[in-house]
Formats: sequence, C-alpha cells, structure tokens
Amino acid sequence: MYLLPKSLKPGDTIGVIAPASAAHRKNVTRGLDYLKNRGYNVKTAPNLTRGKFYLAGSDNLRARTLENFILDPEIDGIICVRGGYGLLRIIDRIDYDKLKKVPPKIIVGYSDITVLQMAILNKLGWVTYTGPMVASDMGNNFDPFSEKWLWEVINNHPYPLTLQNPDDEKMAVFRHGTAEGMLIGGCLSLITPLLGTPYVPSFKDAILLIEDIGEKTYHLDKQLHILRLHGVLDQISGLLVGHFVDSFPKNPKRSFTLSDLLRDVMGDYDFPVISNVAYGHIRRRWTLPLGARMRMETDPVKVTILGG
Repeated sequence: MYLLPKSLKPGDTIGVIAPASAAHRKNVTRGLDYLKNRGYNVKTAPNLTRGKFYLAGSDNLRARTLENFILDPEIDGIICVRGGYGLLRIIDRIDYDKLKKVPPKIIVGYSDITVLQMAILNKLGWVTYTGPMVASDMGNNFDPFSEKWLWEVINNHPYPLTLQNPDDEKMAVFRHGTAEGMLIGGCLSLITPLLGTPYVPSFKDAILLIEDIGEKTYHLDKQLHILRLHGVLDQISGLLVGHFVDSFPKNPKRSFTLSDLLRDVMGDYDFPVISNVAYGHIRRRWTLPLGARMRMETDPVKVTILGG
C-alpha cells in the first residue's frame, strides 16, 4: 500500500522546481501566471531559468532545492518546471530518511522526472503524478484535455476514475485480458537505467506504463529488450503503451513499427496490452498517479484508477 498525498485546492501553495534542466523565461512566466490565475500561491526555486548547458545548476543545488521544497511546511504540492536531463545525476544525493519525516506531497512532472518518481515510490512509498509541467505545458498553449485531467486528478482524488482518450484517438488492444495492479512507469529510456539499482520499485504484479520521445527505432527496440532481459516482463500483470514521438519513420516500409517491436518482445507473454493511450510527450495527455492501483480491461477497452 502506497501513501496518497493530500489533494490540492485553490489557496494552497505550489512549489515550482527545476530538478533537471532549466526552462525558457517566457514560458516560465506564462506558466506561473497560469497557476496564480487558478488561485494558487506560488513559491519558485532560484534556478528555473538559468543553469549551465543542459543542467539547471549544480547537482548539489538541484538536490538541496528539491529536498528543501519537499520539507517546506508552507508548500502544499510541487510541480516541476520542465524535464530535460539531470535527475540520474542526483537521485543518490537525496536524503530520503529526512524526507520520510514529513507527510507525502503531490509532485507532478514527466519525462526526466520519471527518475525522481521511481526513486520516491521505492524509497518513500509516495504516490506521485506523471502529468503536465509549468513551462512545458502550462506556459505553452496548455491543451484543455490535459488541463482537465490534471486538475481532476490532483484536486479531487476522484477514485475510482475511468480514464478516457480524446474522442478522435481511440485506445487499441494489442493483447486481450484483464489486469489489476500498482501503476509504475513513465519515460521508457529513463526506467531502464534504474533497473538493478535501489531506486526502482518492485514490478511484481504491477501495471507498467511506457512512452518516449526522440528514441530511434533501434534504441527503442533495445529498451524493450532490456525490460525483457531484466525479467520485468515476467513480473508485470499488464502493459499500457503511450505514444512514442519521433521514434518511427513516417513510411512504415523503412523500419519496424511499434506493433512489430511489441510483437517481437511481448510474444512469449500473456498479460494484456493496451496501446495508443493518451500518455506521453503529446499535447493531449492524462495525469496519472504512479503507485496507485489500476485496473485495465480489453473487452470493452477500459482503464480505471482504483486509488491508493
């Protein structure tokens, strides 16, 4: 059983941090204004828009800022400014024993934030949220579909909650069946480096969620086989496949397709697989509680968050 953080409500204080890369100032300003217009107080980290190369400041600065914002009693929840890269450098610098002394807080992000979310789930047992970020989404023409699902999930904890794709983007069944388990996952190329480390939760009977961006087809092929070789696919109860953006040529005759790769890797297993779910580096995306219990069914197709 994992710990579900207290939901957020207007009037609460949201901390905005940059634990990986910094963001463009204009998008940050728009995103912060968006949160304020929704009635939230905002507390910002000092490194949202500056750093060195692809990092939003030194490893020590990013690790200590993350700890301080989680420990700050005035901050009710945290939303990351963007992903990028950097959390693999600092997850072993975080003092998890210190963080265990405070109640869980909502932490929202995706992409590189996957690393932090996996570590927090395993080390602290906190449910975190894979969802829109301040500069990447709220400050960049925030899509109404994504907006709706973010606030539905982190304001209300309305479980059980059945998830729905956009009307013109139907979920697809790759393999039929029913599964129930804890939701684990995020960006695939950031899950695989954690395998075999102390920063990854158990996959036993879990529902695995995967997506990625910019991975060449053969890189994605490799990531899927890394899951297989580490025995992850022997343990999970179900698989939810989001979008893999800029990973496949537009002409399918030039490369394997996602279906080809799934067939090659998943062929020897019998867990259900639902693809084309509204999740990934896309404009219209769900917000999902990592560590919460999920149920997936394929006849008819249905994905439900059951709760903590």
